[in-house]
Amino acid sequence: MEFAKKDFKELNIPEQSGIFTFSDAEKKLYIGKTSNLKRTLSNILSLNPDNEILFKLVSLTEKVSFTEYPSLFLTLVEEKKLLDKFQPEHNVLLKPHLDYVYLGIDFIGVPYFKVVENTQENLYYLGPFRDRFFVYDLLDTMGELFQFPVCEDEKYPCQRLKDKKCYGWCVKENTEIGKVIVDSYLQVNKKLTIELKAKKEELSDDLQFVRVEQLKKRVTIIKKFYDQIKFLHTTKNLDLELNIEETTITINKGMISEIKDGLTFFHFPEISPQYRDKELLAFDKEQLSERWIIYSHLQKNRKKYLDKIYKNSVSEMIKKLQ
Repeated sequence: MEFAKKDFKELNIPEQSGIFTFSDAEKKLYIGKTSNLKRTLSNILSLNPDNEILFKLVSLTEKVSFTEYPSLFLTLVEEKKLLDKFQPEHNVLLKPHLDYVYLGIDFIGVPYFKVVENTQENLYYLGPFRDRFFVYDLLDTMGELFQFPVCEDEKYPCQRLKDKKCYGWCVKENTEIGKVIVDSYLQVNKKLTIELKAKKEELSDDLQFVRVEQLKKRVTIIKKFYDQIKFLHTTKNLDLELNIEETTITINKGMISEIKDGLTFFHFPEISPQYRDKELLAFDKEQLSERWIIYSHLQKNRKKYLDKIYKNSVSEMIKKLQ
């Protein structure tokens, strides 16, 4: 469906995954994908964007069009084909991923965890993550529930140790904090999640409903983090071919490398830097959206395949860290 930008508020946009396109009188300015057309188009067209490039895009736009697709994965496939064909200039200019962050880990010295913008330091990296505040919430949650370190800087011992809110990892043997990091931050700690479930049931039995709700929020943060840890272990090891109706999609190292749609063939050059061992669970920021959509699609259709890759990746990581 295509409409004039000025008519947007009069339309009933579906809350469905799909492709949307912004155009001026001559060419396509931007092609994007979304899991919710109504929400995304409303956010862009109904507000005055703070981003200068986005503001310019909206100002230049005369026509908007959208096409619905039954899944976000199929939306991704169509977006890649359209971007290859039209190469809109604003898709290169708009870079929302620049605000993404990594969790940097130091096995030896305080602070053990840093929220950072790149992977240039001598740290072990996880990410990227879209929301830096989620990473801070995770560190606070782990600190409150299990007295894991939440060091703010290089000074130690800190007030948390004096208040007995931390086990004092900074004055223990490095092997102790190393085990905590490997067991609870670099892989899914099933024992930890079982403990949380038991604690929640205990609080419910004691009718401590306020504490139950607080614990639920913390459990949600940890669960979301562990979902992402499994994704990080898995994504760069995905090599397979998918057939959907008359379309063949080749996935290489977690990214779509080829699409054969009937007699039309699309090839996407591999953008894969030489990752260091400390970047086993990290990759380039601009790849996050595509990698996550592919992983989520396979999570619904090839879960056993992902579980096997995850298990092998964890074993390989532990060998490298020993």
